[in-house]
Amino acid sequence: MRSVGLEDFLAFFFRPQGRIARREYILGAGLLLAVNATLIALLLSRKDWATLASLALISLWLPMLAAQLVMAVKRCHDIGISGVFCLLLLVPVVGIFWLIALAVVEGNAGSNAYGPAPRFRPD
Repeated sequence: MRSVGLEDFLAFFFRPQGRIARREYILGAGLLLAVNATLIALLLSRKDWATLASLALISLWLPMLAAQLVMAVKRCHDIGISGVFCLLLLVPVVGIFWLIALAVVEGNAGSNAYGPAPRFRPD
């Protein structure tokens, strides 16, 4: 098995081509949620770190939103639909249900128009 480098990490979060499986989507969304929760906890718990935490939260918010949308595009590709459907995440109430649907709905078993099925590939 090969190690994952920075290029692989950035491609996962910021390159919308290809497909990702449910497990990868859930783990990626969980990582983004953990970073957000950590920054908010620092912001709320430590008065002396409030300025630093709020600056970090503001500066990381847009890249984390972009990463979430890119993962949603890849997940839509895995299901076999256009990545434009990821914009449903931005609609209040509907976005919550779409987020859950992306995590639950099984992707296409074989190749589709967006590439081969995502699989764990040991080297």
